[in-house]
Formats: sequence, C-alpha cells, structure tokens
Amino acid sequence: MLERPPGLEGGKVLILAGPDSFTAAYVKRALENVGVPVTVPVEPPDAAFVRLSAEDWSSIIGCIAVDVGPTVFADVEHGARAIPCLFVGPCCGGWCPGPYAWICPPVASYQVVEALGALMPRPGGPGATARL
Repeated sequence: MLERPPGLEGGKVLILAGPDSFTAAYVKRALENVGVPVTVPVEPPDAAFVRLSAEDWSSIIGCIAVDVGPTVFADVEHGARAIPCLFVGPCCGGWCPGPYAWICPPVASYQVVEALGALMPRPGGPGATARL
C-alpha cells in the first residue's frame, strides 16, 4: 500500500491541467488516496495563478503540472517560485523557477506521489532539480 511521503504533509498540492484531463484526474485520485489534500483550479493553467489568493498560496506545498510546460511559470508572481513542481507529460525541456522534475507517461500513481515527495525540501537543504 502506498503511503504519504513525509514531505507532503501540512498543506495542499496544486494541480494544473487542461479541462477534462484524464491524467490530472488520475493524479488527483492518487494523492487523495494517500491523504494529501488537493486543489484544482477551474481556470486554464495560465490563468489559475492570477486567481489564487495569498491565503491559497500559503496553503500550497507543491504543484503538479499535467501536460503543461514551464512557460506557464515564466511570469508568476507570489510564492510560486518557491513551490516544488512536478511536470507530468511529454518532456519539453525548459526551465522552471524553484525545484522541479519531469515524469513522462505512462506513469503509475505511486511514481507520481514518490516523485513529488522527493522534490519536497528536506531539513538542511532545498529540493533538487531532476529529470525522472
């Protein structure tokens, strides 16, 4: 049985995806099954950041961007630059502010949970940038 990684405690994970994304629904279900609260904006990924309040930002501990490239993060303000982000989808390269990783489908739910958990900051050091 998959367990929640210790780094995924104390906040919500933001999922950014296009409408009707099967992979995003799969990822959301996987996180919820291990007790991780999830928030999924109804807006398209490029508009979702604008609608998040300061209170929302303070509760978000990580982000999973499904089939969304790093260009969405180019002009992000607020605390997004410090939030670890896992990109799930075809690796289109690029740079993202803060710790990030790519994981390419097909993916198993445990891979997504473990990959995001591995990105979370550890005592004594920041998260890592990796390609999984």
